[in-house]
Amino acid sequence: MDCLDQEKIKALLEKSVFKENIVIYKSLSSTNSRAKELCAQDAPHGTIVLAEEQTAGRGRMERKWFSPSHKNILISLLLRPDMEADNIYSLTLTLALAGIDAIKELCGLSAMIKWPNDIYLNNKKLAGILTEFSVRGNRPVYVILGMGMNVNWHPDEESGMLFTSTSLAKERGAHVSRNRLIAEILKRFECLYNDLICKRTEEFTRRCNSLSLLTGKMVSVDTGDELIRGKVIGLDKDGGIILEIQDGETRKILNGDVSVRF
Repeated sequence: MDCLDQEKIKALLEKSVFKENIVIYKSLSSTNSRAKELCAQDAPHGTIVLAEEQTAGRGRMERKWFSPSHKNILISLLLRPDMEADNIYSLTLTLALAGIDAIKELCGLSAMIKWPNDIYLNNKKLAGILTEFSVRGNRPVYVILGMGMNVNWHPDEESGMLFTSTSLAKERGAHVSRNRLIAEILKRFECLYNDLICKRTEEFTRRCNSLSLLTGKMVSVDTGDELIRGKVIGLDKDGGIILEIQDGETRKILNGDVSVRF
């Protein structure tokens, strides 16, 4: 059985803030929920929570996240970022970009960002990211980035995800080491994160836009307060999506539920 191994991940991380506080559980209701509990116990920036299975995994809008045991990556990163609260959603794209780069390096596969929080491969969902945070004034107290990525699980008709989801093993045609992939994601995230904190955002924004699945498409975005329709112009450095609404007018949206209009 392919098990998560703390020592293997730490060895692969070499020098990293994430190396010091990695905790692995056989089963959790949710890695994000456990990360919140650790946060309340003053767990430091860079704490990593991993689980072999989740009994109540969730995504955005409280959607359920299905994942069989010992097959996928279920991870949460606890961050205490020195940044303005308006830029929190850029961290979602940062983790997505780190995941895409790691997949390219280890599997040779080219994935894309589907705003606001998904990674797609061959037009099917590969991973989802759930960003949760607490803010005091205009500064985040903490940010928790949770990600579920389909690695060695093969979606089938029984799961109801055969035509909407995929996995790295399915697309690659071979088993993928979760320990290596986790370490690669964390290493790449740390580099991107440090650039973001230092406000070196030009290359980050360019790459996010080059990997945006929705650019040029007509979409509807439900913000919870209103439904906004328009053409996707691109992604902004703060993690928002930019829509052309009408007559050249543009609007930036930081968070919402997006659907493509046909």
